[in-house]
Amino acid sequence: MPLTRYRYSLVAFGLLGALIVAEQARAMATEQPVAVAAPSAMQPLEILPSGHPVVHVGIDGSAPKRFVIDTAASRTTIMPKLRAEMPGLVAKLSDDPIDGAAGRVDVETTVVKQVDVAGHSFRSPELMLLPPGPTDHLGIGGILGADIIADFAVELDMPGRRWRMTPKVEADMLDGLSASVPFVLDDMRAPRLTVRLNGAEVPAILDTGARGTIINWAAAKAIGLTPDSPGIVKATDIKGATNHVMPSVEAPVAALGIGNAKVEGRKVRVADLPIFRVLGFTTGQPAMILGIDMFADRRFVIDHPGLRLHISPPIAPAPQQP
Repeated sequence: MPLTRYRYSLVAFGLLGALIVAEQARAMATEQPVAVAAPSAMQPLEILPSGHPVVHVGIDGSAPKRFVIDTAASRTTIMPKLRAEMPGLVAKLSDDPIDGAAGRVDVETTVVKQVDVAGHSFRSPELMLLPPGPTDHLGIGGILGADIIADFAVELDMPGRRWRMTPKVEADMLDGLSASVPFVLDDMRAPRLTVRLNGAEVPAILDTGARGTIINWAAAKAIGLTPDSPGIVKATDIKGATNHVMPSVEAPVAALGIGNAKVEGRKVRVADLPIFRVLGFTTGQPAMILGIDMFADRRFVIDHPGLRLHISPPIAPAPQQP
C-alpha cells in the first residue's frame, strides 16, 4: 500500500500540564486503516496518576501494550520505549516535522501490518514514531489517535474504569447521560465544541490526552481575568514533544458548562501557546484545550459518527478491588 504524505503540525499528548497536539491532512478513504471486527463488550480502562485514560492495544499480534487514548491526536503513535522493543519496524522520515508547544522536530513514521484494540482490527495503518521527550517517563507504549477512534462511538467510564468503542452509539451507552452537546470534527478529526467558562462562550478542542485544561489569555480576558487578578499563581512550564517550554499561570474558575453538564470549582492553565495559532485561532480569539481533568468523575460518550458528546452527572468512584 502506498504511503500517503501527511502534514504534521503537532503530535497530541498532554502531560503534567504539557500539551502537544497533532494535525494531519485527512487521508483518502482507500488509504484509511480498515476495521474488521466490531464487538461492543466493555474493556478495562486504566487511569494513570496524571489522569490519562490508558487502553490495551496490540500491534502485529503482540501482547497488549498500554496506550493513552487521545481524541486530539490525529495519528496513533509509538513511544520510544516500545519502538526499542520492536527492532523490525521500518521507519521513514516524514517530509514534514512536528510542531510542539514551542518548537519543531523531525519525525518518522512506520507502517505496521495490524493494530488490534477493543475487539477491532485495523490493517496496514501508518503510525508515527515519537522522538524522546518529557512523556517518556509514563512507561506507556503509545498514543491511540483519531486515525483509529474517530470513526467510532467511544465510551469512557472514568470512575468505573471501563471503556468501549462501537461503530455507532448503542442504546445502553446513553443511560444516565443527561447532558448532550454537538461538536464538529476539524481537519485533524479532533472534536471542536463550544463550552461556557464562567458563563462566557469559548470554543474548545476536546483533548483526552491533555492532563489539564488550558485557555489562552483572550479566554481569560473574556471572564475578567488578568495577570494581576486574585487567585492567579505561577504554574509549571508547559512542555511539548520538542522539549521546548512555555510559561503558564493557573487560575480558578467557578464553573465550566458543557451542554447541560456543569463542572465547578476547578482550575485551568492560562498560556498563549503557539499551538492555538496552529489550530486556527486568531489573535484575540478565546480558545480552550478541554482536558481529561474535567471528566475525571464522569462517564461520557464521544459519538464521532453522530457528532455529539454525551456526559453523565458526577459519579462516585468504583470501590478498588483488594
